[in-house]
Amino acid sequence: MLLGAMAGTAGARVVSYRGVRLNVPAGWPVYRLGPRSETCVRFDRHAVYLGTPSDVQRCPAHAVGRTEAVLISGPAHAGGVTAMASSGGSLGVAPLPFGLRATVTWLHHPGLIARILGRRPIAAPTASPDARPRLTHPVGRAADAIFTGPGFDACAAPSAATMAAWSQSPYRAVGVYIGGINSACAQPNLTPSWVAAQVAAGWRLIPTYVGDQGVGACAGSCARISSATAGAEGAAAAQDAIDHAQALGVPPGNPIYDDMEQYDQSSSHTAAVLAFLTGWTSALHAAGYRAGVYSSAASAVTDLVKQQGTGYLEPDDIWIGDWNGRATTSDPYVPADDWANHQRIHQYRGGHNERYGGVTLNIDSNDLDGDTAGSSGAVFTPAPIQVVPNGTFVSEQGSPTVYRVAGDAPLPVTSWLAFGGPQPVTVLTPQQWAELRQYPANGTFVQSTAEQDYRFAGGAAIAAGSTWSALGTPPDYTVIDQWDIANSSNPLAHVATAPADGTIVEGLPSRSFWRFAAGTRIRSGASSSAVGVADVGLSAYPVTPGFVAGAGVALPRLQCVVPQLQHMTLTGARRALIAAHCALGSLREPRNAHHRLHVYRQSAARRSIHPAGYRVGLWLL
Repeated sequence: MLLGAMAGTAGARVVSYRGVRLNVPAGWPVYRLGPRSETCVRFDRHAVYLGTPSDVQRCPAHAVGRTEAVLISGPAHAGGVTAMASSGGSLGVAPLPFGLRATVTWLHHPGLIARILGRRPIAAPTASPDARPRLTHPVGRAADAIFTGPGFDACAAPSAATMAAWSQSPYRAVGVYIGGINSACAQPNLTPSWVAAQVAAGWRLIPTYVGDQGVGACAGSCARISSATAGAEGAAAAQDAIDHAQALGVPPGNPIYDDMEQYDQSSSHTAAVLAFLTGWTSALHAAGYRAGVYSSAASAVTDLVKQQGTGYLEPDDIWIGDWNGRATTSDPYVPADDWANHQRIHQYRGGHNERYGGVTLNIDSNDLDGDTAGSSGAVFTPAPIQVVPNGTFVSEQGSPTVYRVAGDAPLPVTSWLAFGGPQPVTVLTPQQWAELRQYPANGTFVQSTAEQDYRFAGGAAIAAGSTWSALGTPPDYTVIDQWDIANSSNPLAHVATAPADGTIVEGLPSRSFWRFAAGTRIRSGASSSAVGVADVGLSAYPVTPGFVAGAGVALPRLQCVVPQLQHMTLTGARRALIAAHCALGSLREPRNAHHRLHVYRQSAARRSIHPAGYRVGLWLL
């Protein structure tokens, strides 16, 4: 069906693009993008963009926020834009006729987007807030991770040609926005190959993520932190930032900075921001990244300074927004003894134009004496442009078992009958196999060979019932073997029996929110990190009385619930232990083995409960 089913709606006009019709609100501008178009594709203003964002966009140095906007482009470039996605329902995609794809954003009015497209977009998958264990100690860094000198940041990553031209500038560090729910500019240039090339050219990177904001930030145009679930939202934002960093080839050991814009000062607003940043820092530490925070000197920077010496989990690095024109990391808002070990960046001048090598950019200027990405101690390996596509049949080198990929996870195939007979199988190297997920990503839609529909949340397949309508139609789904659903307790199935502890879901159509713990669900406050699932599927999980109002500054205490590890490879077992808040203990394995080893015994019983970080020993055969 062509879009534009609601043509003629009052206050709208019909706009056509490559055979597709859109119902655009009367006051919205429409931009047609060409190969050298300098139009900046921004999601913080109402607009419709038709075409692919070019590599020479002229964007303001600093733009944040999210509102209702639409970009219609070809599928080859839509992924580059959706890589900006973070948590919540503020970014979605929709496949269109004629090979086109819509990338859409919204803040308060998803129905408006549905009217423009004539269909409901599918919200981008989100990360479970407790997908990784929480540690409370700083992450170590190599001495050469520290960069001292001038740097700049821009809303959209400059093209490779611009970066080469700016090698004539005094700057050697560049801030790049890798994602976030309030990240405003499209990023057609920001790819794994761009990251690797700039690091190889000697540039130091400041990876920046624009997550949920405090009350009053962005003049109300930004998605806000919920005080009831602030800690979990910060952890979910960190996990999303980690996923984006790793997709760009930025490995652990490097910093990621959260951009916390200036917010209204009050005790309750400050408490919510501090809880969010605690979740941010602890989740980054758990994954081996260093945590940074950018903010106005009079906002989060001041609030963090006040926490010094209180036991609060401070970020490793602070990025001070104080446009006083002084190119130094010393600042009157931050005492000299705070973040004193090469842990500071100072943004001393806001958006302005500078020109080097014949190329003009609108930038913010910074003075650095702190952590950047690009140290010799971290290897930058460009990630593949595309992960193994959903629906691909794969096997691991040396193994006869066939799997089908859904949500970046391999799900076993026990019979070809339901797939129309034998299909082509892609053989993955052990290294490629290790990159697959243990469970399908949150938000993944599947249909079993028994023609039953499911959506994944926290590793579990939650039934969608007899219709997709509550979750958006038509979803992009993968057909998988019914065996995987029926044998979720089998570790070979790559399907969890229940969502992981801490997973937050939104029941639809009831709009009720739930948080999972030990296989049961507890009523929770609304959360931007929730995964939308059908109420009918949630009914399979028992309800624990009570209400989770969310953590304050302190995070919930975690436990190690030992998973079933038999028959897993060492890589799979390690991932399962991390997801269960456990740690790998001693290993016993045969000498001179000439085959891939699997776990045949574990030191702790399945589902036994221990303190977080408990070490589980493994015997391999």
